[in-house]
Amino acid sequence: MRINRQVIPLNKEISFAEEIDFSKAEFDSVFIRKITSCQVKAKAFQSDKILRIVVDIKSEVVAISGYSLQDVPLSIKAHDELIFSDDPKDEDAIYEPKNIFDIDNHILSIILAHIPNRVVGKGEKLPESGKGYRILTEEEYLKEKETKPDSRWEKLDSVKIE
Repeated sequence: MRINRQVIPLNKEISFAEEIDFSKAEFDSVFIRKITSCQVKAKAFQSDKILRIVVDIKSEVVAISGYSLQDVPLSIKAHDELIFSDDPKDEDAIYEPKNIFDIDNHILSIILAHIPNRVVGKGEKLPESGKGYRILTEEEYLKEKETKPDSRWEKLDSVKIE
């Protein structure tokens, strides 16, 4: 979504909407596979040096299950505010010196921030213990570690000192 500061009148809010295509975007292969659709409705307000854009995002995302590594479709709805400035010293705004610029990366960041850290598919459960491995809770692991002797010192037990 390209923004042109020159067409946004000073001290007057304008609205616009657009569909953003993220089909060519590359994602972390253990977090998200793709974004299938993304609709953005935005309101822009420009004052002297600040451009404020309030965005409402509706997006369909294919995430990855933390249990089975299968695709899990998610609907993401987000409401956020982007503040741009052409002053590099303004710490409260995103520095953007150009009059025409793209906000797709900022929209992508907002979408990614709204995806849960751990995604689990509907009806999925953690696997049970099997041949050659065990599934433990953190509490079980810590209790077992506490009672288990340190194997690094076992060799010293067989050493005889006169």
